[in-house]
Amino acid sequence: MIFIYFCFITKFIFNVSFYFLCLHWQLSVYMENRKCQFHFKKGLLWIFLILSTSCIEPTEPVFKLRDGLLYVDAFVGTAEGVSYATIYKSVEVANTLEFEFINDASVSFHNLDTGEMVSLSESNNNYLPPWDFMASVGDSWELHISLADGTLYRSRAEAIKNPVAIKDMRATYDPELLFRESSGTFLPGHFISVDIEDPGDVNNFYFWKFRSFENLNICGTCTNQIYRDGGCTENEINIGYGYTVDYLCETDCWQIRYNENIKLFSDEFNNGNSVNNLPVADVLLYSKEDIVVEVQQFSLSAKAYDYYSILKDIVDNNSSLNAPPPATLIGNMFNPSNSEEQVLGRFTASAVTKRSLFIDRTNIPSGPIEPKDVADLENCFIICGGPCPTGPGPPCPLVTRVVCNESRYRTAIEPEGWIRE
Repeated sequence: MIFIYFCFITKFIFNVSFYFLCLHWQLSVYMENRKCQFHFKKGLLWIFLILSTSCIEPTEPVFKLRDGLLYVDAFVGTAEGVSYATIYKSVEVANTLEFEFINDASVSFHNLDTGEMVSLSESNNNYLPPWDFMASVGDSWELHISLADGTLYRSRAEAIKNPVAIKDMRATYDPELLFRESSGTFLPGHFISVDIEDPGDVNNFYFWKFRSFENLNICGTCTNQIYRDGGCTENEINIGYGYTVDYLCETDCWQIRYNENIKLFSDEFNNGNSVNNLPVADVLLYSKEDIVVEVQQFSLSAKAYDYYSILKDIVDNNSSLNAPPPATLIGNMFNPSNSEEQVLGRFTASAVTKRSLFIDRTNIPSGPIEPKDVADLENCFIICGGPCPTGPGPPCPLVTRVVCNESRYRTAIEPEGWIRE
């Protein structure tokens, strides 16, 4: 116990001292070299990694604030629709460091037990496997990346642990669910909680994500153009002023949203016991449409849990997961041709347990975060340049509905658990 107190106090003194040293260094860089200027918040993210080191073996800073750093976020899971890879590179834009998606890479998952190679296709700033791809418990996987310039990257092998079932799940409404710093307000929504029976034979580390499905009414919008042949195109009629045209969904369509924060749990102090009412997802009230929430429970390795614990602190203190998190984290990615290159991010293989919950949001008193706009449909003044001609048949072919294009963020496939009125 005395050693624990000593370790804590030593770490606290080291962290505070090192924080001010790093802050001084940040300000010096700003004043002396405009090329290396960074926003203060982004500098804090780099400092966080340094301050999270062991109290026994504090390390010197590994990174210099510079562009050209590779950031990888990738998952292989045992359920459909959960596997993906994203690849970013840090670039200097207007004297700030940002992460931009890398196009035209060759990305694949490799099964070390069966020799299977699964190629991923680029889609909406993601690399995705075939829609029905699922890994199996017990298999080991690697991520292989080949950039357009021929640079190769690999992950270390990840073995998939046994899944843990979700016994029960519920949603609880909170008018002040999350505080959003950018607007300075609390946002309404539901928090999802689960009950699990933790196995006592091994240590378990849990990580939760979710997908939500809301009815979508507008499937296309064109500004100063009209929708033809699968996309927005120039309008032959020049009406002389700016306009926006909306297009309703041709069939049922659901908008898909994803988690904006990270939920983790370790059974270190609860191994082998029941865990009830564990909050695992924050579902914001973007609209008052009914919604299905699909919770995904991942069984992590200890190293993956440690990585996401640090990432959670960074995300909670600075932003959300809507954009690539500026995480200065070294995971299990590397350049086989250059052992000195530091690669940020992580590839994780995990068993997945999924469970869906329908939430009726019709009578919630709070207003939605994104109020629904009235659709501005095509009209004859835009398409024909004047009033619609009278008589049988539309001589002017108006288009008011378009298809619900399948993507990571939209689907025409009814989600599991959806309840029709």
